[in-house]
Amino acid sequence: MNRHLTQVVFLVAVIGWCPHAAFPQADISRDTWRRRRPVVMRVDVAGNRAVSDGDVRGVMQIRTSGFSQTLGLKDKPRLLFGAEERDEAAIRLLYRRHGFWDAKTAISVVPDSRTQRALVTVFIEEGTRYRWGTVNVTGDHDDLVTRSRRSARPLKRGAAADSTALAVALAGIRTLCANRGHPQHRVAVVISPRADTLDVAVTLHAGPPVLLGDLTIDGAERTRESYIRREIRWRPGTRYSQRRIADDQFNVYATGLFTFVSLEPTAVDSADTNDHRVADFQLRVVERKPSFIGFRTGVGQDPDRDLTWDYAFELGSRNWFGTGRKWSLTAQSGFVVVTDWRVLHHRFAASYTEPRVLNVRLPTTLTVAFEPGVRSAKQDYSVERWSAELNVTRRIRRISQLWSSLVFERVKIFGIAEDRQAALIAEEGISQKRRWSFIYERDSRPSVFVPKSGSRTRIGLEYVGGLLGGESDFYKVDLLWARYQMIDAPTVLATRLRLAWVKTHSGGTSVPTIDRYYAGGANTIRGYAENTIGPVDSTGAPTGGEVLVLASAELRTPVIWKFWFSIFGDMGNNWGLFRDVALNDMLVSLGVGWHYMAPVGPIRLDYARRVVHGGYPASDRVHLSILFSF
Repeated sequence: MNRHLTQVVFLVAVIGWCPHAAFPQADISRDTWRRRRPVVMRVDVAGNRAVSDGDVRGVMQIRTSGFSQTLGLKDKPRLLFGAEERDEAAIRLLYRRHGFWDAKTAISVVPDSRTQRALVTVFIEEGTRYRWGTVNVTGDHDDLVTRSRRSARPLKRGAAADSTALAVALAGIRTLCANRGHPQHRVAVVISPRADTLDVAVTLHAGPPVLLGDLTIDGAERTRESYIRREIRWRPGTRYSQRRIADDQFNVYATGLFTFVSLEPTAVDSADTNDHRVADFQLRVVERKPSFIGFRTGVGQDPDRDLTWDYAFELGSRNWFGTGRKWSLTAQSGFVVVTDWRVLHHRFAASYTEPRVLNVRLPTTLTVAFEPGVRSAKQDYSVERWSAELNVTRRIRRISQLWSSLVFERVKIFGIAEDRQAALIAEEGISQKRRWSFIYERDSRPSVFVPKSGSRTRIGLEYVGGLLGGESDFYKVDLLWARYQMIDAPTVLATRLRLAWVKTHSGGTSVPTIDRYYAGGANTIRGYAENTIGPVDSTGAPTGGEVLVLASAELRTPVIWKFWFSIFGDMGNNWGLFRDVALNDMLVSLGVGWHYMAPVGPIRLDYARRVVHGGYPASDRVHLSILFSF
């Protein structure tokens, strides 16, 4: 009763505190004024001491005009219906995260007497700030209780009583029970205030243990059920696990054979069988057509050849005889257009994929390719290539994968004297290669095209020649890390760091130019032309470096409609030899970007200026490209 009385007194005080605006009879009524969704002129915060004005405004949907609205790039923020109720709930949640469980808030909205724009005032009564006291977990299952206490460890005694931390701990306990065979559990929590502390008592009722039962498959008309069951690893009689069920559903979808996959329980047998209950499941799938014929084409830009046009025809099967095996035949060609109108290259390839090796989910693809020699206007020779590649993929978790590949390549050169072939091979990197590569990648970005959270880590190792044979002997290491975080919705901070180097081994004398690193351009260090940073030959043409360092930071924010604006900084360099690396040689460029979010990804227009340019002349450059640089 006292608590309700306090709330009434608080609201009466707020009403008396609010500024009043008159609605003359000749003017509009308050209801009409609200229906017109007035522009928000100002948002004031009163009564807060522990939480800043900025933090309070940060969780509110009611906002004042910002930079984009001031420039007229976006509409001015208006007062929408129900905004006060939503923001009051958001502010209360904010205070509960800081330990103020009894905080009260009220939002007053009145029109400005001159402009009739909305004046918003947030009134806050913080109350007592609570801290965690005793946190006790009890229940009827000793093992689950012990493990649940670990989930409750973040609720440290004396720390601010963050309601979000409590919700996360309770969710962890429920997930623990569901993953260890007790999906019918119940978790009860009692919070007892004591002075300025909150004691938490969690009671866990595990419920009966549940085992997996029969699995029925619905919708698999072309795919053999035996293949699906191998992918899902279903074993009747094993302990129920919510996480494993979700993983099995994902594994079936990851085969690429289905457009829809659903794994749901059909029933849980209520009769105890050896003190256990049994859950039967149904897997429902919608299959993709196994055979396909495709055509793809696209226009790009080459730094040496201006506009290029590529097209490819492909036919094959993604589910050969319902076994999940794949095969395809591809014919691809590229042309220089507008400036020259000539053939650039041809490529014909055949590939076969075995989804499982030795009954292990290890998709393995064998690709054989042939590139006939094409004589160009700039070259007095043509190069013919035969290659065979064996690629193995292993998914560790949903966001982590391993790749390993072995490549054998045979090259023939036509239209050039034999005494010049050795020099050409050394200069252009045209050689017979035996290559083994290994790549680990962890990618937690929800969206690849427009990442707003998550991170990407990529570790690449490559070994060429040596024990494998061939005409080149070197190894490469390429490390990439990128992170994306929302710093002030909807503004995203994107950061990147890349370190890469290549070095000869087994008596190798040089690394072919095609396998060296290049820097400069829209996707590395902006402000420079493509591939112009690093060593050059006597004619000024880039020859590539052995060590590459890149670091970038970029602020991206939507402005109006599908247009985004960014501010970025790029830093790095490309050195010819490892012994030449020096931190005082780092190049720095700063710039701004304007991006259009097209269906195929962002189309970027970036302007960058060289701030620290070392031995390069002071300059700037505009880049037009597709997709974010990282």
